[in-house]
Amino acid sequence: MKPRIVLIGGGGHGRVLIDAILAQDKYEIVGFVDTALSIGSVISGNYKVVLSQNELYNLGDVADFFIIAIGNNLIREQIYNEAVKYCKAAIIIHPSATICPNVVIEEGTFIMAKTFINTSCTIGKNTIVNAGVIIDHDCKIGNHVHLSIGTLVGSRSVIADKMTTSIGQHIISFSNL
Repeated sequence: MKPRIVLIGGGGHGRVLIDAILAQDKYEIVGFVDTALSIGSVISGNYKVVLSQNELYNLGDVADFFIIAIGNNLIREQIYNEAVKYCKAAIIIHPSATICPNVVIEEGTFIMAKTFINTSCTIGKNTIVNAGVIIDHDCKIGNHVHLSIGTLVGSRSVIADKMTTSIGQHIISFSNL
């Protein structure tokens, strides 16, 4: 039996996460936690809202793991800090991502399709590495970061906590952002 996972946030990012979780084939999706939709509301396919965001203290009753499907770094950080008290944060990696074996990926992070992460990198907790991102060798990506679609991160760059890049942004090697 696979461990159960719940997704916090029922918007577009959540639907992308469903596809990645199904492709990863590591977890059983229980459903969603959301503030804007009532319990029982269908998000995608057969996946429904199972808890209100006001009920994060019940996460451990419905799932073994959670992942946050919210792009806003500050909101994602706040929810993460509360949710991790009650349940374990998952790491979701789309199978089409290429990640060198010695890369460290911390809990709560989502690595989307067609990304490439080179050797000796660290990806902080609760971070989104969006589709098509390339991170060169020896980079440190902080916590609660969102690297937007197609971001290119040059070697030995350091990305500060809570940073959001623009779509297709180029971060020059050795940058400290």
